[in-house]
Amino acid sequence: MITNIPTADELRLVSLRLFFKAWADTANIITEWAEYGEWATESQQEDEADSPAGWKQYIAAAQSDLQAIFTLIQQSQEIGLKASICEVSPFLLLKRTDVRPTEGEQNVWDFTDFPTLDASELIRVHNMFCSTTISKEFQFKYDEIRRGRNKISHLGIYRKSLEPLDIIDILQLHYSELYPGRRWMEDRLHFAALGKWVDFQFDSDFNERTGLFNELWHLIPELTDDQFKRLMGHERNEKRFVCHECGYDAGLGNAEPYVTDVPTAYLVSEDRVRCVICDVEYPVKHVTSCPVTECGCEWQSAQEGHIGLCMECGWAPEEWQESKRGQRDI
Repeated sequence: MITNIPTADELRLVSLRLFFKAWADTANIITEWAEYGEWATESQQEDEADSPAGWKQYIAAAQSDLQAIFTLIQQSQEIGLKASICEVSPFLLLKRTDVRPTEGEQNVWDFTDFPTLDASELIRVHNMFCSTTISKEFQFKYDEIRRGRNKISHLGIYRKSLEPLDIIDILQLHYSELYPGRRWMEDRLHFAALGKWVDFQFDSDFNERTGLFNELWHLIPELTDDQFKRLMGHERNEKRFVCHECGYDAGLGNAEPYVTDVPTAYLVSEDRVRCVICDVEYPVKHVTSCPVTECGCEWQSAQEGHIGLCMECGWAPEEWQESKRGQRDI
């Protein structure tokens, strides 16, 4: 008898945890530069500070971190492929069966003691037995990452310079290939909430949604148009609006980023918007123009709890008028 036989869901959970660890570490490299890069280069000459020299210096120093991310991605991909194969049969993962039983007299074996398929064999076995086929693009990237990971792990030497946005490309392809039918934003929030402090309570408004807004605030401006579309689900030039519900849940409003800094909703009909984070449609109403002169948005929220709030600047008409009166009285 064989015990500890893994399920596809167990393996996929491990793969996703590794995936979002790699994503968070990559995003952190980009967002840290957005937050502190200007300070780090303020002592340089003006023309030097405006050049990409500082970023190149920063990325050169981050190569060991990026290489660690590379190994995480390879492990996540390997386990993700094993999860898909496991859905057909976990025993397809076994490389050979010449292992000692854990309880010899009772003929009991532990599945985790068996050698499993080499990483180089997984795509071939996947495409042979699974109902979906791995794309040629992913196969090429998978082999490239696997070879790079071997150099990093076995020699500690990897000559190729890694760029964070190139890793974002890899991760976005990875997600679409290995986790079809899942929603990225939902997974990002879920796995962000599974950290080491998950069972502890803090007197703070900060939560995983707050963290996601902070991440998107710095990350979105750096993404290519294609990366933006994969992440946000629509073209960059499409008009985006505030999701007041997500902003409220994230506790935004007293410091950057404000909810208006990260608009996450877009029109899906004449009177509704959909938020890419919470994936909920909210009612809106068309108005002549926002009373805030600098805004000019023609949409207000019609959602209970946020009725009348501008979908772009976030102001309610009466609050804006009150603030203007207060300024005149000073």
